[in-house]
Amino acid sequence: MSNDKTPLVLCEVCVRQISGDAEEVTKCENSFECQLCFGIMDQAMIDEVGEKVQEELSKLPYDSMSFILALNLPVGQTLREILVSRLRPDFNGTLASVPYKVRNIDGYLKKLGSYSGKRPTLSSDLQLMITFEQEESNFSDLQFLQNQFPNDFRVGKRGRYNNNQEAPSSVSKQQLQQVTGRINEQIAKKYIFKSPTRKCTFQLQFERDPVYIAGRYCKYSRCLPQSPWSEDKDAPREPGNSVSEKVCDLLKKQFGASDSRFVTSGREDIDVRMLGTGRPFVVELRNCRTTAPVRGIKYLETLKTVQEAINVQKDVKVVSLTRVPRDVSEKLCVGEEDKRKQYCAYCYSILPISDSQFTAAQSKIPLKIVQKTPVRVMKRRALLDRERWIYSMNFLKLDDHHFEVRLETQAGTYIKEFVHGDFGRTRPSLAELLDVEHGEVDILELDVEKVDLEWPPELKDGQEPVKFR
Repeated sequence: MSNDKTPLVLCEVCVRQISGDAEEVTKCENSFECQLCFGIMDQAMIDEVGEKVQEELSKLPYDSMSFILALNLPVGQTLREILVSRLRPDFNGTLASVPYKVRNIDGYLKKLGSYSGKRPTLSSDLQLMITFEQEESNFSDLQFLQNQFPNDFRVGKRGRYNNNQEAPSSVSKQQLQQVTGRINEQIAKKYIFKSPTRKCTFQLQFERDPVYIAGRYCKYSRCLPQSPWSEDKDAPREPGNSVSEKVCDLLKKQFGASDSRFVTSGREDIDVRMLGTGRPFVVELRNCRTTAPVRGIKYLETLKTVQEAINVQKDVKVVSLTRVPRDVSEKLCVGEEDKRKQYCAYCYSILPISDSQFTAAQSKIPLKIVQKTPVRVMKRRALLDRERWIYSMNFLKLDDHHFEVRLETQAGTYIKEFVHGDFGRTRPSLAELLDVEHGEVDILELDVEKVDLEWPPELKDGQEPVKFR
């Protein structure tokens, strides 16, 4: 045995593909003992993974006809590939120059396509992620790299890890990438190759590209929050008791989504109605198992059916449901403070208010106000002074003490606080404009009548509707 070559124990696949007729290589009895691939390339392992894929799809099938394969390999295997390339330039196997991950994917693609009944491809909305784990050498690999690159893998620093956070016991991919170019033959010779004593474990995860459904909603109840909420954090939550649940639950059921995210252009308080053309929203449906209903022209009929099902409920109504691409969905919350919103507030004044007071207040519009973070939201909002514009204001006197005021304001204006002043935290307030004391004008009911935003956006000339693969 020559001293300048590192003896390796390899499986039959790695001997054929990597070492070729090179010397100082021993074939292992069990494929998982391979010091290079850990048995991941063994046909029995590929079949085991394939059977698991088949089992998972039989439980919860996807209607996609294709998939993208992504492999997450053990960091220890990647380290060994680097070390072997430095130590054994004499390896002349048929695929010796091909990166291990590429060989791995090639070895799994055809088999997994057969087991799954789906076509492996480079472009699909369905991804199959397979994560392999071989933890036996994690700590020894970390120690090796710490010894060779102490500045990159520092240990023993007091205070770096608190009592609840253990020091790392393995190497991350990012750490290995940082030192890969500095691993030379001399460093590689210091590494002691050992065979694993047990098979790799693996985990499967199917993930599908999100589906985005846009529309507008109206809310007719004064006791329905926009998102799930309870005054008592410990109280059991009543399912379906929010706008987001009433909209999202039916969409999730229609597309078999595992989860959803409800995004809106602003939000109204629980006791405020959303009227008019509704508030713009988009629902992100994650990991949908069924997208066939929104492929081609079918999506019009599908979304019409879903819209009708949602609108059976008396508290919430949706309109203009349509599918949008991700980049369009992200525009919903862009430039929030540049938008305008219209409100109707039903108000009460302790003191009688004359027509001349209404006229005087209206003459001061448009008006810039400054609002300090309201008392009622200080627990969840930063303490700031916010400048907002009141663009228009029109009054309807109902009697000496009651009136309606219609407002058009900059988005983000706290309307309730603008009316009563919030203990002087909003200046000027409507109470000041009407020349009455703080607290002597209050808001009884509030409705949002318009959110000034073109949504869902119309397709431009030549723009194709969203297509699902």
